[in-house]
Amino acid sequence: MYVLPFGQMSLWGKRKIGNLLNYNKNYSLYLLKSNSDKEFMSLFIGFMDGDGYFDIGEQKQYNKKNKKLVNSTIRIRLASNVHERDLPLFQYFNKKLGVGKISKMSGDRKQVRIIFSKKDLVNIIIPLMKKYNISFLTSQRIKQFAKVNYILSNSIIQWKDVNFINIKEDHNKSWIDLLKLDYFPSWLVGFTIAEGSFGFKASGSAFYNLKQKGEENLNLLKAASFIITGKKNYLFNPDSLGNYQLSLVSKFDIQKVVDFFSFYNYLLLGYKLKQYNIWLINIKISNRYKSTIIPIE
Repeated sequence: MYVLPFGQMSLWGKRKIGNLLNYNKNYSLYLLKSNSDKEFMSLFIGFMDGDGYFDIGEQKQYNKKNKKLVNSTIRIRLASNVHERDLPLFQYFNKKLGVGKISKMSGDRKQVRIIFSKKDLVNIIIPLMKKYNISFLTSQRIKQFAKVNYILSNSIIQWKDVNFINIKEDHNKSWIDLLKLDYFPSWLVGFTIAEGSFGFKASGSAFYNLKQKGEENLNLLKAASFIITGKKNYLFNPDSLGNYQLSLVSKFDIQKVVDFFSFYNYLLLGYKLKQYNIWLINIKISNRYKSTIIPIE
């Protein structure tokens, strides 16, 4: 099996397959033709749900003169690392939110990182989440965010005062409850940018895959399946590492995937644009999918 790059729909309603070489050059167009702030925040949270993490820990404070440990405050950050080819995606997040520090990872890793500080979270990101009633949806991010809220709501400053026992967490929602969230479609696009894959099997069959670890996240895959295809009768069996995967491969499903990511105005971003466009081109030239309707100009 080989995986083709991901994709993105055009911001003008119909997807343009050509001009892939102008990907970075035309990236600024996203800033001029972006969707509503709620849709952006939904996509952003979906991406961070899949490819982000909260860094919560002890921030040691030292005396500047004798270098002795004085006390320990609390470090709270939201961060994500991606391949350097997706630097424009982080620049887009930074531009839209007006916060976040981007840096190149050290060593031989061809990665870039974006970090949102505690100040960024308190002043911008969390208020926007509350304004639009958007939540993290993966079990890991729910647990991490619960710790953040515990620290902030109790105005805890010193690390020694932190006690994570019996923290109240939002429970994972059922797949039906997820479908009731008005932001779930845009969240799913962001999550796909982070965790999904578009590609072709060796047999020539196209696929869209979405993977998550742990049975507690299985409802996310069920909801994703239903919102894309209108079906809920997919079998999900974990692999040896406890990973569950949604795999859409039938001709009917592939058409539904194209419909969702191309015609319903839920826009992929970043390097997934280039990948998804290549995927569409290969579908278009495949005899197997000659009846598939895809957006072209």
